Amino acid sequence: MNTRSIWRPDKDEVVVEHGAVATAHPIAAQVGVDILKSGGNAVDAAIATGFCLNVVEPASSSIAGHGQMIVHIAEEQRTVAIDYGHRAPRAAKPDTFRVIGQAVKGNGIYEVEDQANAIGHRSVGVPGVTAGMCRAHELFGSLPLEQLVEPAVHYARQGFESNPTTCLQIARNMRNLVRYGEAGRIFMPGGYPPSPGEKIVQRDLADTLERIGKEGKNALHAGEIAAAIDEEMRRNDGLLSAQDLADYEAEERHPVNTPYRGYELQSCPATAGTITTLQILNILENFDLSGPISPPHPRGRFRGGQSSEHLHLLIEAARHAFADRYSFLGDSEFNPVPLDGILSKDYAREIARGIDPEVAKLEGERQLQPWVAYADSPIHDPWQYDPQPRPERTLTASPPSDGDCTTHFSVIDKDRNMVACTQTAVGAFGSSVIVPGTGVLLSNGMVVFNPMPGTANSIAGFKRGLNNMSPVLALRDGQPFLTVGAPGGRRIICRIAHVISNVIDFGMSVQEAITAPSVDAAERETFIDHRIDPQTVDSLARMGHNVEVVPEPSTGGGFSRPRGVMINPDTGLLHAGVHPFGPDEARGY
Repeated sequence: MNTRSIWRPDKDEVVVEHGAVATAHPIAAQVGVDILKSGGNAVDAAIATGFCLNVVEPASSSIAGHGQMIVHIAEEQRTVAIDYGHRAPRAAKPDTFRVIGQAVKGNGIYEVEDQANAIGHRSVGVPGVTAGMCRAHELFGSLPLEQLVEPAVHYARQGFESNPTTCLQIARNMRNLVRYGEAGRIFMPGGYPPSPGEKIVQRDLADTLERIGKEGKNALHAGEIAAAIDEEMRRNDGLLSAQDLADYEAEERHPVNTPYRGYELQSCPATAGTITTLQILNILENFDLSGPISPPHPRGRFRGGQSSEHLHLLIEAARHAFADRYSFLGDSEFNPVPLDGILSKDYAREIARGIDPEVAKLEGERQLQPWVAYADSPIHDPWQYDPQPRPERTLTASPPSDGDCTTHFSVIDKDRNMVACTQTAVGAFGSSVIVPGTGVLLSNGMVVFNPMPGTANSIAGFKRGLNNMSPVLALRDGQPFLTVGAPGGRRIICRIAHVISNVIDFGMSVQEAITAPSVDAAERETFIDHRIDPQTVDSLARMGHNVEVVPEPSTGGGFSRPRGVMINPDTGLLHAGVHPFGPDEARGY
């Protein structure tokens, strides 16, 4: 019997024939659909949507942010990953920041003096979004870049009406926005946060976007704007230089391909969150979630994706995957990474054999060392499944960053080309630094690194940081099926694995899969959505999980916020869904 009121909102699934966009903001969703209607393909719509979000979702998105895009071209049966993720400036060193202790709650994240890796000029990493969008356009765009950028120019120059979420985000970050001057001037022109309905105008950003439409990547990475960024950094002891901007390239990569119960999952290779998302699913694949549990532990029947049995397995799989994430993952250009071993099906089977379907293992040790609970276990050795030779020196475990302000959008067009794209300003309003005269909000990319030297994810010049982005495409019998992703920091990873499992294992529609309450095993406690049945929560606690019931408020916070588009294999229609809380919206035609 319920002893408290529980808010259970939902959103209608969008079902259309031709094209659909699922994103964070109604304006951006409509911009994407308009591009599709005007003859643009899924990549065109994604570019227009992404640039628009840089304007209307400024706390989470920036033309000087970072991202990853996965593109599937249906006619060619080809998938390409475009990586424009975080890189450190060349001036950055392993000991650039002074570590003064661990953050509150002992969550393994190191606290830096003056939060210098998270706020202000020294927190700024090398931007990637503009380079990534322009690279996607070079590869797959069918409409002129200037046309795709124009809606963003319009909403920057004419302004857009702020919604309650944007107003709250500005209010929450008011101190930092004011501290760095230009950001406060733009987002609080009257000296205080806007009220819902008030327009936010960004004329300097409109001018910069116009230049990007005409000049492409070099509008930001060379010339006057790059010089202005360089000067701003020099004046304020920043690390980023004009040379870093000139050297940065968005990289076209072969995607990671992982089969899951007859489907093919595709995403960006390391250093992304999807490595961990896919590893969770690899481990889950060893259990028959839709019927009697198959070996290694044949007992019981699950009651759909919300049973204590299923959630227990999801949590245990995630704990193992996160242990590997924090122990081994980093930039393979700088240190060996057992990526093939981590994603090995044999390794997943070995881990699955060690999971008890009724008891959470090593929970006591997790409370002492939440990030490396399984690191000393003999089954945690992905190197034995990796073709690379084992390195002589093993790096210490690498606790994760704390950035969580991100956006995601999914697109499918009439030809069934698919895009999954996640972009981020990293923290809320990034570094809070806007370069005067340009409107360019610089992201705080340095916070994605471990500020302690000697780990796989420690700082080095031009190194890629470990990020949480998990955009995923799924093929069914070789045909386009699903595009999904989410914002939400470390909580993206479990949630996307859960959404994919909900769709594939339990036959949920995309909106049902996204709306369904979830769990998260990325921190010391196991977070449980407050909408999950209290009896299930009690059962998980009896199994030994260190549970904490967490609300999922409309203002963000509890869990990540998935968005996706799926092709119904029976009807061929597109089904689009978004997070039921807040302003997220899917549109189509």
